[in-house]
Amino acid sequence: MPLFLVTRPKGAEHLKNPATLHGAVVEAADGTAAIAAANALATRHNTPFAGFDTTQVAATAEAGFVPALIQGNVLGDAYSGPGRGA
Repeated sequence: MPLFLVTRPKGAEHLKNPATLHGAVVEAADGTAAIAAANALATRHNTPFAGFDTTQVAATAEAGFVPALIQGNVLGDAYSGPGRGA
């Protein structure tokens, strides 16, 4: 299954959450499923990744891959490539 990076869109300050969960790396069939998988990792929060961007970063995950939540800024403010929005 593909590997996705889930990130807060650039300039989307309104999507910041109190837990500072601003990214995730998950296996999913597509971007919509990646958002659902990221939200499922954050069981104590109310869909903290709703409205986030997804970027496929690998066609398949390596054996032993473990999904992860990321606190803080995943991509630097100057980055404007895939997964960062406009």
